Amino acid sequence: MVMLFPISTAITTPSPWSSAANAVTLFPGDSRIHHLPRSHSSAAPPSHQMPDRDPPGWAALIRRRARDGRPAEALALFREMVVDHRHKPDDLSITVVLGCCALLGAVGSGKEVHGFMVRDTGDKARTAASESSLVGFYAKCGLLSRAREVFDHMPERDVVSWTIMLLAYVDQEECQRDMYALFVEMLYGGILPNGHTFTVVLSRATLEQGEQLHAHIVKGSWDSDAFVGSSLVDLYAKNGNLGGAQLVFHRIEHKDVVCYNSLISGYGRVGFVGGLISLFEEILLVGLVPNQSSFVALLSGCADSGFMSSSKQFHAQIIVRGLESSQMIQGIIVDMYAKCGDLELARVAFDRIGITKNVVVWNSMINGYAKHGHTEEALQVFSLMELAGVHPDYITFICLLSACSHSGLVDEGWRLFCLMGKVYGISAQNEHYCCMVDLLGRAGMVHEAYEFILSSKCEFRSSVWGALLSACRFLKDVKIGEIAARRLFELEPTCSGSYVGLASIYAAMGQWGDAAVVRELMDGRGIKKDPGYSWIEVDGVVHKFRAMEGMGGYDFMNEDSIIIGITSVSSSDLDSNNARM
Repeated sequence: MVMLFPISTAITTPSPWSSAANAVTLFPGDSRIHHLPRSHSSAAPPSHQMPDRDPPGWAALIRRRARDGRPAEALALFREMVVDHRHKPDDLSITVVLGCCALLGAVGSGKEVHGFMVRDTGDKARTAASESSLVGFYAKCGLLSRAREVFDHMPERDVVSWTIMLLAYVDQEECQRDMYALFVEMLYGGILPNGHTFTVVLSRATLEQGEQLHAHIVKGSWDSDAFVGSSLVDLYAKNGNLGGAQLVFHRIEHKDVVCYNSLISGYGRVGFVGGLISLFEEILLVGLVPNQSSFVALLSGCADSGFMSSSKQFHAQIIVRGLESSQMIQGIIVDMYAKCGDLELARVAFDRIGITKNVVVWNSMINGYAKHGHTEEALQVFSLMELAGVHPDYITFICLLSACSHSGLVDEGWRLFCLMGKVYGISAQNEHYCCMVDLLGRAGMVHEAYEFILSSKCEFRSSVWGALLSACRFLKDVKIGEIAARRLFELEPTCSGSYVGLASIYAAMGQWGDAAVVRELMDGRGIKKDPGYSWIEVDGVVHKFRAMEGMGGYDFMNEDSIIIGITSVSSSDLDSNNARM
């Protein structure tokens, strides 16, 4: 095996990084790049023909290769510079090369660069930049414990070092608490966060943590920054606090399209279609250009609310702006038409994509059929997906199991549940268990559903127990209903649904005293059932109302949102375009 560094330069002294330092199986031996030429390229002469062969010249060429998106060539040049020409690389070259290793997933190569850093400096302090790049390399390669080990041994840590380590925790779903603890440690250490630090922490913060971070941001005068402001808007919006999101949005001095996209996404989550349309108009009025993310947020918001006219207008805008070729846009268009109830147009958009369909597009079509009770068509699309060689993901099986649940296909549901793990190696998650419990419950097999929960030996979230309680309510099963309700009281003590569900079971069985006790328990805990409402789109006007309120049984609540013409391309233009598809 060819090594990057000669044997004579190998590390022989004990080191806290002995495992990294002795992993000298670098560039030629790494399976990802050993087949590449040393430094030859069709775009540049071989390194031995370069007139400037001093260390700065090598460093410039390595950086150029990395910047041009050719990381393997950058690694090959680094090897040639260090081994063949015995030049000592500077810190910037090491930083660039570690970035290339992370990009290629070349763990062995990165470890050997780490070994070189240890051998070259010994007990001397290395720069914060090179150490930070080493932390980033290990984190991006999934070696979080090694990244933290390097970080903890750094003699000096600047704000960049702390931010890189925080970012490593952000990429790990289960490390949210560790990330926030590290951020607190950073503040106690006297390190002032910069804008990037705040955006990293905000991306995983809870609403309570976000409000505390907001105070630090205002104190540091970062609240008017577009980058930080967008993260704050997103935090408040995704937690349903649109007032806070709007307040932050209006304080941003120089808003870019990302700021608008964050608030549009927030409006879409709560179904405020009029708000997201007015924001889109504002984007055009201030001279900004909406991007792909803008239309994904707009279409998602309209689709979730089921408003066809506004959805078609945004589709027309996508066609005019030439964004229809994006796979993400194609998937959201299929999803949008399906959610708006036009499965025919959804299938036309789906078929028009051709053989380039990714798993997201397939899932959108399967889910569209599943939501509207077309289980047979959903299963047929899944069969076509398998024939096309597209590997399903966990969302695919959520859609399929949901379709089986609403159609009462118990045997097919069990087949798909087993297929998911045995054939495709997808571990069942809470959503899959919820679908199975719902499937069994709708089929009148509530005892089997409860036994299924017990046999799984998992800590399920409230949705699984809620599905079981709904089945008990339908089948009037008091015993299992009480078990499900007690579990829900523990998981969601302030949610009214579990209390109402249990009281309904008691009432259906004539146990009025028990039903009254549950209602009193709700009153004692200050829990109230949120009243439902409906909305309807008539002639481009969205009406929101509650039953039996106001004159004629309806109260439109002064929340009408007028869907106005937002483009010069009308819905009729879009209809004619669809007719040509």
